[in-house]
Amino acid sequence: MQQTAQPLFLICETPLHAGSGSDLGIIDLPIQREKHTGFPKIESSGLKGSLREAFENVTGIDPVSIHKIFGYDSDSADSAVKAAIPEGSREYSGCLTLTDARLLLFPVKSQKGVFAWITCNRVLSRFFQEMAEICKGTTLPPVTSISEGSVGVGATIFVDAAKTIVGLEEYQYSGCRENSQINTLGTWLATNLFHANLKLKYWDDKIKKDIVVLSDDDFADFVQHSTEVITRTKINNETGTVSDTALFTEEYLPAESILYSIALFSPEFKIGGLDQTAVANFYNDHLPTIFQIGGNATIGKGIVRTNKNLNQSNGTGS
Repeated sequence: MQQTAQPLFLICETPLHAGSGSDLGIIDLPIQREKHTGFPKIESSGLKGSLREAFENVTGIDPVSIHKIFGYDSDSADSAVKAAIPEGSREYSGCLTLTDARLLLFPVKSQKGVFAWITCNRVLSRFFQEMAEICKGTTLPPVTSISEGSVGVGATIFVDAAKTIVGLEEYQYSGCRENSQINTLGTWLATNLFHANLKLKYWDDKIKKDIVVLSDDDFADFVQHSTEVITRTKINNETGTVSDTALFTEEYLPAESILYSIALFSPEFKIGGLDQTAVANFYNDHLPTIFQIGGNATIGKGIVRTNKNLNQSNGTGS
């Protein structure tokens, strides 16, 4: 089946809990992670469901089109939708495919410069490979692999005058070097992540310089042990004290984490239905700038920003 594809970037505006259920480990409610790497992720099913809900909350969208794009859902289809989509046409899958959201940049507290984004060559190599092979219409920066310990030229996170030591959390990495490839990567990300109309100069400047490429093992350690872990409880309204068995810990992907997914567009299964261009146009026209993913929406968690301006300006790959 012919498909077009484009990247969907997600910037965590608030901590995000895409849960994997209860666990017998130290954390009662951990986040979703890749089994073979332990890197945080968001399952495609949860991402697609959150995005569908965001589309459904947009005023003026034809609900029939939502069912066609995301797949028919009998539980949310009212009588008008059922009448517009004949019963024989309701069993086909939707036209939009979303991959798991993978972690691209992870924010870590820095001993100078407040914080830095970290990544590693395993993450970057996988990202560029997927962009090149699937999102073929996406123009990528001339960057393949970057040596470990690389930091952007002009970075604010060096802790010594010679600009060779970077302090992350309680660790100091010596032998770091300024590398213009970081600036090239950061400039591309700034262009593709941040909305031009928001004029976010601080973020635009910071991401161009304050990215650190660590070894795969060091990156794995940080994303395993430097997530936010919050202890939560429930207060008994009658006594004003903690309810019995109501104390638990919950893990969050921190704010400023940057993830990416790939949106793929297929033609409608119905003969004479929407083609993949029409599907992509519908997606780009109605993709929200901000929406919510995961649990704890009522306490402000899981709010993410998308790269909607990129999708509208560049269109889709081929």
